[in-house]
Amino acid sequence: MIADNRYQQLDSLRNILTTVTHPIHMIAEFPAAAFNWIGEQFSSHSTLQRENRQLHEQNLRLQGEMLRFQSLEEENSRLRMQLGATLKVGERVSLAELVGINLTPYKQQVTLSKGSMSSVYRGQAVINASGIMGQVIQVTPFRSTVLLITDSLHSTPVRVLGSGVLTIAHGTGHIDRLELPYLPDSANVRVGDMLVTSGLGERFPPDYPVARITEIPAAGTSGSVVATPLANLSQDRQVMLVWSIDSALELPVADIATESDAIPGEESSNETPSPTEEQAGNDEHRDE
Repeated sequence: MIADNRYQQLDSLRNILTTVTHPIHMIAEFPAAAFNWIGEQFSSHSTLQRENRQLHEQNLRLQGEMLRFQSLEEENSRLRMQLGATLKVGERVSLAELVGINLTPYKQQVTLSKGSMSSVYRGQAVINASGIMGQVIQVTPFRSTVLLITDSLHSTPVRVLGSGVLTIAHGTGHIDRLELPYLPDSANVRVGDMLVTSGLGERFPPDYPVARITEIPAAGTSGSVVATPLANLSQDRQVMLVWSIDSALELPVADIATESDAIPGEESSNETPSPTEEQAGNDEHRDE
């Protein structure tokens, strides 16, 4: 040991023995190394599965939020369109939701989410961003029923845009079809002409889109001119109830009372002196 410590006589032997016994050490360490490797593999696989599951859940949440944002964007676009229609109409309007729909050939009606508690009244015009939908025929405190312009019992006074011909558009019981049976053969109409409300009947605001002519019977044949409504009667969930500013559509009684109370004493300030008072004034001036 002293000689090996001083002269390193056994280094070569030690190196040979280390080289020879290295495989034995590797074989002895293999089970522990293999166990650690397998544990790491399982741990990595579990981690990857957990991360994959988390990413999948996050992706689903983001997709759900994206769908919600798309829905909000579409609703915002629809409200913008309705706002534009409101500006064109120039009337007082209120938004309402469709809560029921009945589109059988014998009945074309929808139910709205507003009623008399929101000042809805019978005969009130209902529109959407594209055109006239119908009018209110029944009102309860929280619901109202609208008769669509395509109902077989409904007739809409219209004017052919451009030619100015006045006529009546009758419902047919089909959601995409109106007929103009009273349009004379001499009327200058063509396929594609737009029909707008004439304002007659004091139900609908004038000059608001109703339908577009799609069929004209050939000369000498029987049949009515056919038009297709412009409003999406079976698709739009939001509609507008219209209160006319002028005399075409009267405001609810509550609103009329409010307007009258807002300017008290207006009648007394605008009264002209009676003939008696005027004569008395002239007499006083004559005496002077």
